[in-house]
Amino acid sequence: MSQGEKMPSKGWLKNVLRFMFFLILLFLVLIVIGVFAAEYLQDVDIRAWFIKTQWIWFTVRLMLYGVIGFMVLSLSRRHPGSMPAKAKWLIAMVLIFAEAITQITLS
Repeated sequence: MSQGEKMPSKGWLKNVLRFMFFLILLFLVLIVIGVFAAEYLQDVDIRAWFIKTQWIWFTVRLMLYGVIGFMVLSLSRRHPGSMPAKAKWLIAMVLIFAEAITQITLS
């Protein structure tokens, strides 16, 4: 290393390792859920269940969209120049598109 270069901080490595740990943990949980569903829920019609409970899922999605909106707004207020207006519109359009696709597939 030359004189001007700095070594990466240990905090950066710690954050990367923490992220990798949570990612692996998420994959393991999803695998366990998949194995459980394949083993014990073979006779369940998932599509009919989703259609029967579609208003619950709609409410859950609206709450998730609200959380995303709150995060975008709080980020824009704390750091006004960090997120361009086009990025905010793109996030809003992606959320609307995702909801439209969901409604189309459930009908």
